Amino acid sequence: MPSRSLSIPQQEQPSSCTLSKFKAVSLQDVKQSVMAAPSKSCLLDPLPSFTEKGIDVLLSCITSIINRSLEVGEFPATFKHGLVTPLLKKSDLGHEIVKNYRPISNLPFLGKIIERVVAMQFKQHLAINNLYTKTQSAYRAYHSTETALLRVSNDINLAPDNHDDVVLVLLDLSSAFDTIDHSVLMDKLYTHFGLRGTALAWIKSYLTNRSQAVVIKDVHSFSAKLTCGVPQGSVLGPLLFSLLGSLLTSA
Repeated sequence: MPSRSLSIPQQEQPSSCTLSKFKAVSLQDVKQSVMAAPSKSCLLDPLPSFTEKGIDVLLSCITSIINRSLEVGEFPATFKHGLVTPLLKKSDLGHEIVKNYRPISNLPFLGKIIERVVAMQFKQHLAINNLYTKTQSAYRAYHSTETALLRVSNDINLAPDNHDDVVLVLLDLSSAFDTIDHSVLMDKLYTHFGLRGTALAWIKSYLTNRSQAVVIKDVHSFSAKLTCGVPQGSVLGPLLFSLLGSLLTSA
């Protein structure tokens, strides 16, 4: 997909529910986010995540980094690089066949803590202003594949009672997270979800100038720029993907 310059929409749209900036967080807020995060380390981490969880003296520094990021609307560039490790989907599959591998993306621990803070505030904004699409089940509290299947089954069962025909169309996108156009996503976040100001600027910064490399044991590939898609292995990526997907499928 060709690279496009990513711009923030400038035309004002009437909206009664906007999010212009993310709020500063306290030491306690950050501590809760750190303790709730999975203890997964990345080779890019200066310290193992379990060490960061155990040393309270780091909380002040981490909180300052997070609040500065939210204040200026920029995601730290040092956290935009990811490492991808290819793992066999099943242990009995052939090692020589590329399609038998699943790419597992690892991102810096502190970067995901910042994402967790933003995701929490963004989800609160969506819930308070009733901005979730009614049929969205993925990456949403108290919703899952089970609620999605219940909805589909219920609609199919009700259709014959109303003398309606039923046609079920299923779409399976390969590498769906990699198909997101950043310009389209930014436009929808502005027009449909009320992001403005430094909040929207932060998302733009989060999405742009990202890169990744493949690592196998101690061997790293060259770094490749990511010009589309949401970051795999991230905290915020699945939410952004599902919000855009829910709009496109309900259109």
